Amino acid sequence: MSLILLGLIQGLTEYFPVSSSGHLVIAKYFLKLNLPGAAFEAFLHFGTIVAVMVLFRKDIKELVIAFFDSIYNLSRGEKISNIFKNNSSSKLAWYLVISTIPAAIIGYTFSSYFEMLFSEPIIAAFMLTITGAFLWFGNKKFIGDSKNISKISCKDAIIIGVAQALAIFPGISRSGLTVIAGLSRNLDREFAAKYSFILSIPIIIGASIFKIGEISSLNINLNILILSGFMAAISSYGAMKIFIGLLKNRKIYFFSYYLWILSGLTIIITFIRGR
Repeated sequence: MSLILLGLIQGLTEYFPVSSSGHLVIAKYFLKLNLPGAAFEAFLHFGTIVAVMVLFRKDIKELVIAFFDSIYNLSRGEKISNIFKNNSSSKLAWYLVISTIPAAIIGYTFSSYFEMLFSEPIIAAFMLTITGAFLWFGNKKFIGDSKNISKISCKDAIIIGVAQALAIFPGISRSGLTVIAGLSRNLDREFAAKYSFILSIPIIIGASIFKIGEISSLNINLNILILSGFMAAISSYGAMKIFIGLLKNRKIYFFSYYLWILSGLTIIITFIRGR
């Protein structure tokens, strides 16, 4: 039952701007759960990726086709500027690749160090407080504009990519930081969310590939494993729909209150327990 609960927590917190990694650290501490390991978390991540692929299946199909079409046109000597001008989906596909690079480099180089350094609930709580501040400030200051797929620039992609890289800290929300970064660049609110969600696909798959091979070594009932992944997928789908609605209505500051309360309770209980 605890593994299914972790699937629910992973799904809700992966795309709500509240940090799934921070929540797993705190859930493990509060509920005294013994997590099966990184391979199990990788399986849950694949569940959340399925949800993104289902929700944005048309967009993803267009991006994949446009990406390979652009490679073909480049091989024929066509200029990248002309390709981007003639096909905005090709431009978006390449910008998503650019946004992935900072997190891929930092994640590959430093992930084990950060996971070891920030695995304690008190540190995760502090990072959640920072995430709450980002959401509050970003929601109030950055209104967003009409910049969409046809107007997004390479500079926008780089800034969003750097924001995603900073989410290597457990407790810093990847979706929250990337969406706020998008709004700071005047991206349309719904487009900023869509960009953030689709951007999660390559980085989560990349991080999971290194761990998924250990699935066979997990001492978990197959039905429980599948149900946990299914729970992560279903809850992720719902979380994305709700988040987009709140973002469009400028209501994401609600998550700040939640994060600050959770952070405060975690710090208080941690000190009471003597850890």
